[in-house]
Amino acid sequence: MEPIIKINCLQVNNLKNIEAGTIKTNSIFENLEKSDIIGIYGQNGSGKTAVVEAFKILQTLLDLRELPNRTQKLVKSNAQTLDLKFDYLITNKYGEYTLKYQVKLGYRDKDENLSVFNESLIYRENQPRKRMKVLVEKIGNEIRIRNNEISNINEDGRVKVLLANEMSYSKKTSFIFRKEYKGVRDSLMTLKEIELVDNLVHNFNKDFHVIDNSQSGIIFANILIPFSFQLPNSRGQLPLDLNRATLLSQELYTIYENIINQVNIVLKKIIPGLMVIVNKISNETTENGDEGVRFELLSDNNGVRLPLRCESAGVLKLISILSTLISVYNNPNACVVIDELDSGIFEYLIGDLVEIIKDNGKGQLFFTSHNLRILEVLTKENIWFTSTNPQNRFIQLKMVKKLSNMRDMYLRAVQLGGQEESLYNETDSYSIRKAFREAGKKDV
Repeated sequence: MEPIIKINCLQVNNLKNIEAGTIKTNSIFENLEKSDIIGIYGQNGSGKTAVVEAFKILQTLLDLRELPNRTQKLVKSNAQTLDLKFDYLITNKYGEYTLKYQVKLGYRDKDENLSVFNESLIYRENQPRKRMKVLVEKIGNEIRIRNNEISNINEDGRVKVLLANEMSYSKKTSFIFRKEYKGVRDSLMTLKEIELVDNLVHNFNKDFHVIDNSQSGIIFANILIPFSFQLPNSRGQLPLDLNRATLLSQELYTIYENIINQVNIVLKKIIPGLMVIVNKISNETTENGDEGVRFELLSDNNGVRLPLRCESAGVLKLISILSTLISVYNNPNACVVIDELDSGIFEYLIGDLVEIIKDNGKGQLFFTSHNLRILEVLTKENIWFTSTNPQNRFIQLKMVKKLSNMRDMYLRAVQLGGQEESLYNETDSYSIRKAFREAGKKDV
């Protein structure tokens, strides 16, 4: 059977302005093949984008890429480290499992990049009276694989583990997912435990996308369109210059063709009459000496063709993320995180898309948004709101009944309160007007 992996819970500590916050999803073992949509709403600067940053860190760790540097200021100003914890539900050929991945990150001495201080991967079988078991645990330089301290491993294995730990430090990557000691790790685990690690590293990660707001920025600036894509045999992100024809290898050109063909199937249904055309200009040789293709993207709107850059930023944003939304709809292992999902997109359309994925999709979609239309098509279980309490940053609305309008309830809670935490740092309209007047009197 094909494994299914879904996130069950995310815990964040000391990340940006989040001292502590927990978001639980709606995934349970009985519904892992159904979609799970989580929207995050709240005041500007209240921690929504920090959740996206948490997922970006997770993706960086899984991909064994270099962790972010100090300039991103991810660690809360008065803290030394930040902590992330991801709980997964996994069903595979061996059974059902809860898998927990936890990591503590901080700066060592004058290092510019974050380093892994502590890291652990533990699991439990979904059966009565089963306890949590350690797969791999690293606390500082103390490392344990299952029940084995590194001092109990043979010399060759110990050298490989210590090398992986040193590489983790020097390259600023995860230790647990490094390949230098994979043979040692696997030799100390059972087949079902090896499968669990592979489920996370391969099955989950190959369908995992994080689309942050910087991608919307370059679209709105009309510079590039970053295609986040998920195809049967490949996934990733390919940016394309909007202002000139592009020369790519035949292999990359074919990927673009496949992305556009996939996107067009849905695009022409949600924006009637609109399609993207791959306009092949010529066959040329690339700088590497490979056979290549020079091409540009055009929009075809009811037979009127223009350069794709002439379309609105909202249309470009929609085109850039549509492949990943198709993946969420069709693939139970897809996990897509999008910052400001609604940015530039017509509110009624974005509400319809989210509702369609909720009702008929299979994967997980996490998103931040300011568009309140979406609150009218999702249930309270699908939405988390940021509070003004940094020690309890995420909450769900209380006293929401089946027929309640969650949009109205949220606005009422912002204005009048009544929830377990305050949802809005109040602003004074009189003070704002006065500030505008004072600013207008200042000499430049």
